[in-house]
Amino acid sequence: MSKDRSDSGRYVETVTLADVLAIFEEVEGPVVTSGDVADALECSRETARRKLGQLEDQGRVKSRQTAGRVVWWLVDEDSVNEVDPSDPIFTRTTYSSGESTDASEHVDDILYGNRSK
Repeated sequence: MSKDRSDSGRYVETVTLADVLAIFEEVEGPVVTSGDVADALECSRETARRKLGQLEDQGRVKSRQTAGRVVWWLVDEDSVNEVDPSDPIFTRTTYSSGESTDASEHVDDILYGNRSK
């Protein structure tokens, strides 16, 4: 991709995060390198690393250094478990020994069962 300039003379960003994410579909294998992204999008490796870093900050990819290279892979969105504080589990009233209690005090027991037994 050629470097475009705005009316003020500054370089315009031409590589989008969506462009980088699309490379994961094009490259064979479960991981990509900044070189893969740079080659496919005709940008510098530094631009590729910066964009991959932004995606990692957003939790959309993860990285690991191996054999002197950083490899990147997509995060399985189905495995991401975000806590929703408005979930009724946190305000549900439970009963223990006939007494009502706030479920938030026993969330682990409710979700996973009493592990101390």
